[in-house]
Amino acid sequence: MEQYKVIILAKAQEDMDEIVDYLNTLSPQAALRYYDLLVKKINSLSEMPKRCPLARDTQLRLRGYHYLVVESYIVFFVIIGDLVQIRRILFGRQQYESLL
Repeated sequence: MEQYKVIILAKAQEDMDEIVDYLNTLSPQAALRYYDLLVKKINSLSEMPKRCPLARDTQLRLRGYHYLVVESYIVFFVIIGDLVQIRRILFGRQQYESLL
């Protein structure tokens, strides 16, 4: 099975930090659990990232964006050769098309 290298770009890391900071104000334990879940799900993209569908938005689809749902958030990424670039991690209910 082909292995992919997963990298989290700076903007996606900022998104993750903001999510954890927000959850930390509600519950430090929940923030830690959610961070661990995000990392686990993102790292799972090292195997078969194409199992995740292309984005529903036509423009994002044309740009090669895939998405992975992690509870209330959506991880947006592109696959370039054997590299998976995590581009953004956004709340699922927000209008995300203009943010990518």
